[in-house]
Formats: sequence, C-alpha cells, structure tokens
Amino acid sequence: MKKYFLYILLLTIPSVSYSQIVKDSVITGKVNYQTTENIYVNFESTSGIQKDDMLFIKQGKKLKPAIKIKYISSKSVAGEIIGSTKFAKNDEVYAIIKIKEDEEQLTVNNGAGIIQEQVLQKSIEPEANQEILVTSEVKGRITMQSYSNFSNGSNSFDYQRWRYTFRLDAKHIGGSGLSYKQYINFAYRSNEWQNVHSNLGRALRIYDLTLNYEFTESTNLWFGRHINRKVSNLSAVDGLQFETKLSPFTTGLIVGSRPNFVDMGFNTKLFEYGIYVNRFDSVGQRGIENGLGYFEQTNNSKTDRRFLYYQHINTAIKNVRIFLSTEVDLYKNIPGKSKNDFSLTSLFVSTNIRPSKYISFYLSYDARKNVIYYETFKNFIDSVFENETRLGFNTRVTVKPVNNLYVGMNYGYRFRKGDPKPSNNYGGYITYSRIPFVETGLTLSFTDLSSTYIKGEIFGARIYKDFNVGFGVSAYYSNTRYKFSQDIKDVTQQSFSLSINTILLNPVYVSIIYEGIFQGILTSGRILLDLSYRF
Repeated sequence: MKKYFLYILLLTIPSVSYSQIVKDSVITGKVNYQTTENIYVNFESTSGIQKDDMLFIKQGKKLKPAIKIKYISSKSVAGEIIGSTKFAKNDEVYAIIKIKEDEEQLTVNNGAGIIQEQVLQKSIEPEANQEILVTSEVKGRITMQSYSNFSNGSNSFDYQRWRYTFRLDAKHIGGSGLSYKQYINFAYRSNEWQNVHSNLGRALRIYDLTLNYEFTESTNLWFGRHINRKVSNLSAVDGLQFETKLSPFTTGLIVGSRPNFVDMGFNTKLFEYGIYVNRFDSVGQRGIENGLGYFEQTNNSKTDRRFLYYQHINTAIKNVRIFLSTEVDLYKNIPGKSKNDFSLTSLFVSTNIRPSKYISFYLSYDARKNVIYYETFKNFIDSVFENETRLGFNTRVTVKPVNNLYVGMNYGYRFRKGDPKPSNNYGGYITYSRIPFVETGLTLSFTDLSSTYIKGEIFGARIYKDFNVGFGVSAYYSNTRYKFSQDIKDVTQQSFSLSINTILLNPVYVSIIYEGIFQGILTSGRILLDLSYRF
C-alpha cells in the first residue's frame, strides 16, 4: 500500500525545486598553444570568465596565479603569462568563477512514466583548505658599459665614457599587494669626473622609481616617478597615479610634476594633473582599445600647456594591428594673451599586416607640430610661433619566399614647411638566415637618400654566426657615398664593425663591439664593452 501511495505522490508533483545559491567554483581548461605574446587555453565553456581574470595552476594544495586573461571567445581564452611559469600543450589550468546553482530538480517523463533525476552539472569546487597564492617575484639587471672613442684627427674625439644601469622589478613583495620598480642610469666621461663628483645630478638619470600597491586586481596606486603605458606620451610623472577598472572601462587619475627637461631632476614648480579613460572590447581572441585623456601642465602655477590625448589600438582583424595616437592643444598664449584654442598638434598612425607567414606589410603616417610650453620656453616663443608641421610616411614589405630566405623593401618620405623639397629614402635587403653546412646568416642591404642638401647611397653586408654554446660573432661592412648640393666636397666613407657576445657564467653576459670608420687618411673608431648581470 505504501509503495502505491509513494508512486501516486511522485506522479502528482510535476517538479520540486530549491532556492538558488551563489558559490565559487573552479573550472578546468587545457593549454592549446602559445605565441610570443599570448598563451591560448581551451574550456568546455567560458561562461562566467571575464577579461582581466586570473587563471591558476596548482602548487600543492594552493592555486598560484599564472595567466592574466586578455581575450575571450565562447570556448577559449588568450592571455599573458605571469612570471616565469613554463607551459606545455594540454597542461591543466584553472579558472575561479561565481555560479548560481539550482539544487536537485525532480521531473517526470509523462509519456513513459519514468522518473528522471536531473542534477546541475557542477564544476569542481575548491578544497576547503585550498588557498589562492600570490607569490613574490624579483627580476633585475645590472649593466656596466664602457665607450672608448679614438681618432687620428681632432683630439676632441678621444674620450672614455662610463655608463651604469640598474633595473629592478619586485612584484608582490612578501606575497602582498606592494611592488617596487626602478630604472636608473649613471653616465659620465672620465675626463669630467671632477665636475660630476661635485654634483652627481649631472650624471644621474632616474627614469622610473615607483612603489605600486595593488588593492585588488582592478585597482592600483602608484607613488614616485612612473611612466604610464596608457598615456606614454606624457613621459615620466613624479607624484601619484590611481587607476581602477570597471569592465570594459579603465579610469585613471594623475597628479604630480614633470622632471626637469635638462637633467631629469625633481621639480615641483612643473606641476601637472590629468585624467584618462580607456575602454577595451574583445572580439573573439582579439580586441579593440580606445583611450582618451585630458592634461594640464603648469610652470610656477601658470598654464604651460593644456591638451587632449587619444590612443587607439586595434587587433580585431586577424593578422592586422592598427595603432593611432593624436594630441589636440587647447590653450594658446601669444603674445602674452591667453585664450582657449583647438589645434591638432600631432597625428601618428601605423598598421602592421601579416596575411601569411610568407609576407608582411608595415605602413605609418606621422604629422607632428612643435609642442609649445608657453612658460617654460617663453623666451623662444617667437622662433616657434609658426608651429611648423613635420610630415612623414614610411612603408615596409617583407617577403619570405622559401625557408630561411627573407627579402625586404622600404620607402620613406618626410617634409617640413620651409624645406625646398621633401626628403626621400628607399632601400632593401636580402637575408639568408642559415647558410648550409656552416649554419651562418648573411644580410646584404642598400639605402638611397635624397634631400634638399644631400644625396647619398649606402651599401652594407653583415654576417653572423651563433655557436649555440652561449657564444656568437657578427661582422658588418658598409660603404657610404655622400654628394652635397653646396660647395662641399663629396665624401666616401667605409666602416667595419665586429661584435662578440658571450655568457661567462649564466646569468652574466658580456658583449664586445669594435667599430672603425675610414675616410681617406682620417680614421676613427670606438670600442664598446658591455657587462650585464641578470637575476
């Protein structure tokens, strides 16, 4: 009797459902392939995965961030590798997503009268003791370079120059959100050491010296001297930079000052501030990025420059990359009367097209005017009043007809107001990267230059050999001929260079380069020694 009662009860209940719950789940993907820029991972579905999410690898019972997602399609993602993690095809990686789950549902197939239990296919859930691991990473490079110049002519060409560089990038110090980055140069001529010793700022150049705190994956704060890649035309800024992401938008605020133009020193009188907004839209595994910024630069609290900046990066078309940047000045102060203005200061467009692995094209157009800082260079305003425009156009074609053989051709055009005629240059090269039996590369090149005042031709040949034991050698010879339109004697110049690269004890790298220039009875040359330690 109980059996029949249970059967009738189940038939009279069309479905039983429970409330939804939200929880984190881990879904598994597999590495498909990797390029120089991105790594591609396949999933059964990318539902719940978003741009700028992290993909993880397992490290014991912890998940370690390994890939930052840049592009998403329905069943795959592409991103950049974080740190030095190595991947092979079919390696497993994990994405953490938030899902809404319906608990068990009971339904009835009325035709057959058979009870079916449908349970939502659940993703693998994180173990209770499984943690997200943020690991610290430190990379750096210390370089010492020596330039020795000499000549049998003027003694002023003979000198010794030293240059020291220290790059350091420490991410997530102690597993925290704090990072540190620096790029510092110290360079001087040996015969000028007394002057440098009394004022080290004459030789010291700080291009990047930044503390970064990552509150979340989408919110960051920088303090110090920092070059922001989203508005790189602004160069280095001393101060605070704040950025937050609310997909698909990224908004940033910059408050600080510009370094001194002459010595890159700290100068609070050159106060500046601005804001920028970026938007990224994914198109399959590619994307489109647009950025707009407004900036005000001052000198002693007076407006020096006010402008808008726009940047566009487009990879939506397969095998095509388009870059565009432009600046519009909004302020004018000539002579001594300030007013709002709207003047296109610069426009730069470049396109890379690679329809196949056998051919590629590059096109660029450059139209830039002199940038005027009305307070900083007010004594020179009369000389730049016309705000001349410089126009430039470049194109390059590279063809790979067979393996190891490359043929390239290029053409350039440049014109500036006041020039009697434009400057033109064209040229080409042929490279065979692996000559049989000797496994050596050879390049032959030619360039023709023509302008108002000069016409020249350059023939060159380069041969190089990599011994695959941390040792490489290359040699280059060129013959240059210049003809001048004025009463200047024609010049024929020959040059020869020899370069040796080796790894003494990995990661210590040594490079020695000699270059000699021979022009009739006059000879000159230089020797460059580069010693680098990477960690």
